[in-house]
Amino acid sequence: MEYGLYKYTGIPIMPGKNLTLGNSYFVSKSGSDSNDGTTPKRAFASIEQATTVMKARISWSASPWAKHDKMYIYPGVYAENLTSLPYGCDMIGLGDAFDLDGQRGVTIKPSSGSAVDATSIINMRIENICFAAPDTSVIFQADNFNRNILKRCLFAGLPGASATTVKGLETVKDMTGNWIEDCQFLVCRNGIYVVTDNANSKQASGNMIKKVWITGGDQTGIYFHANSLPSYTQIDGAIINGGGETLALAIDDNSAVVHIQNSVFEATACDPASGAGHYNNCYLNGVLMT
Repeated sequence: MEYGLYKYTGIPIMPGKNLTLGNSYFVSKSGSDSNDGTTPKRAFASIEQATTVMKARISWSASPWAKHDKMYIYPGVYAENLTSLPYGCDMIGLGDAFDLDGQRGVTIKPSSGSAVDATSIINMRIENICFAAPDTSVIFQADNFNRNILKRCLFAGLPGASATTVKGLETVKDMTGNWIEDCQFLVCRNGIYVVTDNANSKQASGNMIKKVWITGGDQTGIYFHANSLPSYTQIDGAIINGGGETLALAIDDNSAVVHIQNSVFEATACDPASGAGHYNNCYLNGVLMT
């Protein structure tokens, strides 16, 4: 069991030898929040409880302050509104992130509101989880989203005849030093929405957005506020289309400094429509952009 978990997450380990830093915590639909969460048989029932325990272990006066703990979540639908996540930790869903109903994977879908609405998400690895919307709320929102790895996740809006969920992933103040890869954004009016409306820094710097598929929206695939400076952000290998909707803007980069390459768009337009160094090997409605 232990070997399978660590092999899955890409961390080499010999059977019976726990060579990782920090503690491992488990969450299961058959668990209980009165457990200590340290083994699959003593799993927590909620992600919130695992987060509380993991955050309590952080020592801000230490160097490094992070404990490098890991949260493993067993398949199922978790009806939680997460208002915080554990800094400096891994949050790994076991199974198939693209299984919407939680039969073979982890789906976080509250009865109403956002799946995640946190003040800060920092130094985390979030992998293989479906975040789903029950209504028009933003699916995953963070005021400060910095130095995180987000891989193989699905952001699924409210299904229906047209997109009603307003946004998939939104950062409100800062979005710095993140790696977002192999993620899907389905049936969201706006896929990735970067506001960075922070009086102190207003940055969306050093981000890599790679191999994302955004479809089923009618407003914007990826949006960057004019305050997103300095950027040094790269979009590589994006596929953005309306998926039955008429998508107004595939890219809406009001900072005009994000670099985009090897991407395919089906939309009414991109903004800016052109610009030296802005688009490299990108196609809008089958036409090579300049």
